[in-house]
Amino acid sequence: MGDYGGIGAPVRALKDLFPLLFQLASAKDVSVAEVMEATKGQLLWNVNFSRMAQDWEMSSFADFYSLIYSVRPNRQQEDALWWSPASKGIFSVRSFYKALTQEPIIQFPWKKIWHHKAPPKVSFFVWTASLGKILTTDNLRKRRIIIADWCCMCKGAGESMEHLLLHCDIARSLWNEVFGRLDMASVMPKTVEAALACWASLRGRQPIKAIWKMIPLCIMWCLWQERNERTFEDQARSMEELRALFFRTLCSWAIAVDFNGMALQEFLVSIVPT
Repeated sequence: MGDYGGIGAPVRALKDLFPLLFQLASAKDVSVAEVMEATKGQLLWNVNFSRMAQDWEMSSFADFYSLIYSVRPNRQQEDALWWSPASKGIFSVRSFYKALTQEPIIQFPWKKIWHHKAPPKVSFFVWTASLGKILTTDNLRKRRIIIADWCCMCKGAGESMEHLLLHCDIARSLWNEVFGRLDMASVMPKTVEAALACWASLRGRQPIKAIWKMIPLCIMWCLWQERNERTFEDQARSMEELRALFFRTLCSWAIAVDFNGMALQEFLVSIVPT
């Protein structure tokens, strides 16, 4: 599942546009020529997946096939490598350096913060965190409060907002737990704002999308709860207990989601393939 885009056009990898389908692809490293067939003037794509599509995945499959069938490869011109950061498509050290150092323009993810079923106090906390205003150690020191600059979670680096919610060993383990259960690989962005902005919208059944939207907020909220209990109550959960807190909290928030008249447990059973 490779890239698409014409000469001089933005190139997007299909695995980035359809990450869940990429995980289901039987062959992940095939070229376009290996899956494309031309029969009597008709173009056919022979893309195989490891299993049949579930109900909530049908829209993703439909979007995928609509996209690849909308592209007509130019058989009059040989394939060539195109370096997209350069206007002429030719690699240069200058364009490479610019691509590495250029800060991406991120639109503030207000919909990811406010448009979901999580409690309002959680939305307010994540909104404050995305603005860099929660009272982590580095922000307290900026207010001239004398306090040791260390992370009570990993007992290591100084406690900044990004470290506590994204990059701390404890935080990274909790994020990886979620990604691992979904069979997804991810590199954590630099900031909380970027992490929320890049949290992909999920296609499929509405209840599943509603739960999916709450996952990053739930992780950050549980990490903040754990940090405060360690700081003020001198109580620490094990990693297993912290994972249980996350799943228990997410399930309690899911009560606000409409599962078409079913209870959460009944809905989860109904989507398990038989």
